[in-house]
Amino acid sequence: MMLRLAVLSIAAAGAVASVNSALASEQGARGILERYAVDYLSDPNLTAPMIFGVKVGEDFYTVDVAPPEGRSKPRQNVRVGVPEKPTFYFTIESEAVLERLDRGEIAALTLMGKAFESDYAPMDVEVMDGYEPAADFGDMLLPFIFHFWTRGTPEVIRFSSEATRFVHGTNLGVFYYQPGLRSAWFEIKPGEHVNENPDSRTNPFPSLIIMVRGEATARIDGVDKVFREGEAIFVPPGVSHEFLNDGDAPAFGFLFMFGDGA
Repeated sequence: MMLRLAVLSIAAAGAVASVNSALASEQGARGILERYAVDYLSDPNLTAPMIFGVKVGEDFYTVDVAPPEGRSKPRQNVRVGVPEKPTFYFTIESEAVLERLDRGEIAALTLMGKAFESDYAPMDVEVMDGYEPAADFGDMLLPFIFHFWTRGTPEVIRFSSEATRFVHGTNLGVFYYQPGLRSAWFEIKPGEHVNENPDSRTNPFPSLIIMVRGEATARIDGVDKVFREGEAIFVPPGVSHEFLNDGDAPAFGFLFMFGDGA
């Protein structure tokens, strides 16, 4: 079971402004983005100025945040339009998706979850023409996504059936990602087959799957085993793993992927 993000392989894309409709919906989307920006000013992970874009539907916004420096106060500004200098930007399918994020009904990392890099996700990351990400861009971006798009102190992630997306053949919600750690939860509903696609059955890093409620068939390296609540399965790097729910009740649990490459 593996959950990838588009940010792990970011394709350059041109950013074309479409501000007319943005002006019409500015109060809604812009107001939400301003709440996120204001909240991020008090986040200890904001250690350097950041300017990036957010494209909601066809409407572009620029977010500018900076921590206090010397005698200067922290800075936050959200405006309609494309960033003046090439940078990265988030794409969000629609204002309705942004509103779900704003209400805390689903996490940004869950919205961005993909089985394969070519898959579509309602939230993604792209880069503007002319922007050249640093070598550690992905390492920086993963925790930034979590901390910017999660408001409050402490940062709380809700998880429920409604807070998942169907990825890898099951219903997944992401807790937190950073280099060397991926954490998520799953609900395998009756009839679902996790990692049915052979291309998604192995990872180059270890995984630990914990069954909290229900049971499923764990097919590890081609061998079937009943995987029951109260059990955890360790999957070494390179070992094939699938999970099938042929019962009549959902199976619920947690997923941790860790080590080099995770």
